[in-house]
Amino acid sequence: MRVQDSSTYDRLLEAAAKLFAFQGFDGTTTRQIVKEAGSSLSSLQIHFKSKESLYQAVLEKTQESFYALNEPVLNEIDELEKQGFLDEDSAWNLIVEFTGQIVEWAFMSEYTNEILLINRELLQPSDQFKTLPDAIRRLYQYYEKLFEVYAGEKNTFWAKMLSFSVITSLFDYANYPHVLGQVLGCDMKLPENKQKAKAYAKQYSLSAIRANLNMYKKQKADTSLP
Repeated sequence: MRVQDSSTYDRLLEAAAKLFAFQGFDGTTTRQIVKEAGSSLSSLQIHFKSKESLYQAVLEKTQESFYALNEPVLNEIDELEKQGFLDEDSAWNLIVEFTGQIVEWAFMSEYTNEILLINRELLQPSDQFKTLPDAIRRLYQYYEKLFEVYAGEKNTFWAKMLSFSVITSLFDYANYPHVLGQVLGCDMKLPENKQKAKAYAKQYSLSAIRANLNMYKKQKADTSLP
């Protein structure tokens, strides 16, 4: 990428993310993308070669934002596990931190289109979305690991399902900001309203997670009784 063309590159990425999110890969044309970006087909070809390559670049940008935001807590999980210090208490503390980070990401307006695109692909995968991006897959895997440490079990179906349910619900906050604002009866563009919504989303998510984890722990204890 040439430095002097970085703004064109970014505009194409932003326009593509928006159109792919709302219209899907197959429903979006390169002409629509360059029109939205205020650019040209030749610029798109110079920077991305093809619509397929542009789509992958949008996904990579989304993964980079995920990784940058979650890297500290993911590294902490790995380090505690490596040292043998990952137990019930530390697992819960990390669940709280991890959930808070994802809630923050879900409410970042600059990533709304990227999150909507991922959710669209999770529901109706295109031919371009053959496997989960690594950053998304890791979210599921790390949640699953923390859930199992907390409950004292391994390789459980319920932990996989719980991680899927939690992440899906967190994505929904980013997918429906307009609806959320109408339900709450407030302007979600105002920082104070967004902050209140984030606080509730985190509180609700953690309450639901803990209730489920305690239920599974109780079931395990009951089945172990003579």
